[in-house]
Amino acid sequence: MKQLTPMDSHFFYFEGPNQPMMIGSLWLCDQSTAPDGIVRHKEILQYISDRLNTTSYFRRRLEHAPFQLDDPYWLEDENFDLEYHVRHVGLPQPGDWRQLCIFTARTMSRSVDMERAPWEVYIIEGVNNVEGVPPNSFAVLIRFHHAYVDGKSSLELSTALMEETAAHEYGRRDRIEVAERAPTRLEMWARTAPRMMGQTFRSVKAGLTFSRKSLELVNRLRKEGLPDQRRVPKTMFNTAVSPHRSYGAYTWFIPELKRMRQLHKGASLNDVLLAIIAGGMRRYLSKHNQLPASESLVSMCPVSIRPEDSKIEGGNLISAMYIAIGTNLADPVERLRVVQARTAKGIPIAKEVLCDLSNAAGDMMPPAVRALGAWVQNKTHVSSAIPVINTVITNVPGIPGNTTRYFAGAAIRDVFPLVPVCDGMAISHGMTGIYDRLNLGVVADRGVVPDMDFYIECMKASTQEYLDTTNAFEAKALATAAEQLKAAKAIEAAESASAPKEAASQAAGAPAKSKARTRRAPAKPRSKPVAKKAASSPDAAVPAAAVPAAKKHLEAVPKAPAVPARSTSTAGPALAPKSPATAAAQQRKQEGN
Repeated sequence: MKQLTPMDSHFFYFEGPNQPMMIGSLWLCDQSTAPDGIVRHKEILQYISDRLNTTSYFRRRLEHAPFQLDDPYWLEDENFDLEYHVRHVGLPQPGDWRQLCIFTARTMSRSVDMERAPWEVYIIEGVNNVEGVPPNSFAVLIRFHHAYVDGKSSLELSTALMEETAAHEYGRRDRIEVAERAPTRLEMWARTAPRMMGQTFRSVKAGLTFSRKSLELVNRLRKEGLPDQRRVPKTMFNTAVSPHRSYGAYTWFIPELKRMRQLHKGASLNDVLLAIIAGGMRRYLSKHNQLPASESLVSMCPVSIRPEDSKIEGGNLISAMYIAIGTNLADPVERLRVVQARTAKGIPIAKEVLCDLSNAAGDMMPPAVRALGAWVQNKTHVSSAIPVINTVITNVPGIPGNTTRYFAGAAIRDVFPLVPVCDGMAISHGMTGIYDRLNLGVVADRGVVPDMDFYIECMKASTQEYLDTTNAFEAKALATAAEQLKAAKAIEAAESASAPKEAASQAAGAPAKSKARTRRAPAKPRSKPVAKKAASSPDAAVPAAAVPAAKKHLEAVPKAPAVPARSTSTAGPALAPKSPATAAAQQRKQEGN
């Protein structure tokens, strides 16, 4: 048995009727790719049964300590019932996107039975009018309890239900199913009693770590600068949530997002996403007259610290980055610049300091105290009165590559994430990638955001604003490059026109100088001025690589060696050869002199 960490148990203790701590994803599947063109429910059950044999994690349930004096444990359920976890439902017709979102929101309003393995899969038939999939498709809604997995490990468990081929080998067993025997009450006391006696030592050790990391945080903030904003504004999202949810989604194309990165040097894909979401939230709050005038909304951005070799271990291995996302800035480029500067400082602090700080804070308190604190919070809703954050924005790594994935032979066309909300944070944003797209999933309290369609329109408008700004930026860059090319061609034409004149003048002056040297035998040809003129001769052409680099780079372009003037030769190669008679007459003339 594996015990829940303080962070895992945090999500378990904060579970309440109004805030089910569920995380998951919604898949759109095209069953026309299946071998028979249709996927039957019994085939899906067999398929999931086969895929679950690749890992034992889907069979784990909670085993509680006596009187809940310690954090619970994960135990492989010997009475695992697959048909309980896989549900088969149908959409009201016409089976469009709105109906699918309504069903998803209602399902996310409920928790799961924590006496069983805390996950569910809904097979949703009747998806007949959703863009991106043909009629007669179906959706898969998979949910995990947040104590079970974080965003990254939930993706790993979800991909365990996917294959890279539509031809599944039904009935195949890749591992032997093993279930643990449930411990007796006496055995649980034997585990709990030593843990209770060692709590004082763990609290002292965690206290030392907490003090050391707190000092490290203070020192780093002194060196790197305090946050630009030290207060979280209270907004319509900072309220006690009801059990009811609304859901919406939006799709970006990754190549377009990458183009937007050039608006600010050093901006990452996550920076662009944060800035777009901030722009959408700014529009939504402005429409409802709820936008803070001078302060930005603050988002908690989970940062994964999960090593590569522990992806499938489940649980929560995350830290958190708290940043103001720039909702108070109207200029999209300035907003992106501010977000990039804040994330550049926030991510290292989250990974190196805040993770150990939060874990130490959890270890300092006994499990019973943490459970009591969560119970008090759920009853009093105190976190909604004191805003700590306004929203959560998390980017979960998506399905790598462009290879089509299949579920029971049906091609998976899209995947949309689901992230829970809680008291004091009535809206959440999850993102995940698939193929060449990145999908946004928004979960909100239905009483706070009843107009989810308008909220998604605000995200669309913010995206279009960044796309228009990028287009204008690229158009300006192209115009500048065109001007540089025109100037370079003008210089090239001028140099090409002057080169023949220079060569002609030098060639015309060569015979005269040679003749003068013949009459004055002792005098040497004056080659220095000609050489100087040749050295200053321009090139015949400008290299193409210098065209995009503007005028300031043209002077630095290496030039081809100048063509030497033919008159520099001492022998005068341009003179005509002498006849024998002429040579004899010149000899008699010299003898007479």
